[in-house]
Amino acid sequence: MKNRMLMPTKGGIQKMIKSNEIIYIKVHLTNSIIKFSDGHSLVIPLSLRQFEARLPPELFCRTHRNYIVCLDHVISVAENHITLTGEKEGIPLSENYKKEFYSHFIVF
Repeated sequence: MKNRMLMPTKGGIQKMIKSNEIIYIKVHLTNSIIKFSDGHSLVIPLSLRQFEARLPPELFCRTHRNYIVCLDHVISVAENHITLTGEKEGIPLSENYKKEFYSHFIVF
């Protein structure tokens, strides 16, 4: 599994990011916003579909039409939302993505 990515930043510089530094990615207009474990965010001009195609599927999962989460940051799961590391508000978990999301876990 490749867990290192190069992300474009201001000034055309590409920053090396480890996969587990990402908590989630959400859509915003025609861009995506990456939320990192250190609290900062980065706007990237890619769609979630483009991210989904590039991210390691064993580490990232789509949970809603507007969200992809890093599975290493999942703290708890309720019927319709997920709590992630350092996040006060839950991330939506829609019916369309539940089966795929739960397939990444051993459920008791």
